[in-house]
Amino acid sequence: MKKDIALIGGLFLVIILLLFFGKGFTSIGAVSNKKSNTSSASATLAKSLKIKGLTVNIDIAESADERKKGLSGRNSMNIDQGMLFVFDKSGVYAIWMKDMKFAIDILWISDDKKVVDIAQNVVPEPGKKDRELTIYTPKADAKYILEVNAGITSLNNIAVGETVDF
Repeated sequence: MKKDIALIGGLFLVIILLLFFGKGFTSIGAVSNKKSNTSSASATLAKSLKIKGLTVNIDIAESADERKKGLSGRNSMNIDQGMLFVFDKSGVYAIWMKDMKFAIDILWISDDKKVVDIAQNVVPEPGKKDRELTIYTPKADAKYILEVNAGITSLNNIAVGETVDF
């Protein structure tokens, strides 16, 4: 009987510790927790954003080199993570899946922080040459592009017209 109580108490303690210290832990994060370097100018931007009830922790790609690399080469990304591409002015900025290893949703966001277009479940195209890769282009001008794990926009009912808070 004492062993049972000790076992239950130990399990209870483990659960409490996981609740307090395991926040944000995922098995994907344990395998790959790479983050891109951001420029010092990105320090003025928030490191997270909100769309409806969804909070996304973001890596910021402001420089041309950071935007060119994007998420390429990464094996995965935490479920609550994304990459925000920041441009100097609004325009029609296209995205391709060069060297990508996992599917994403792409959200184009206007200067007034409204979602103007979404490409859902954009999958990698391994083995294709650069000129053969699909290019995803928005239907309207955008100043920002947000890349999140595939299915996030559908799961959170995010649609064109939503306001992004950052």
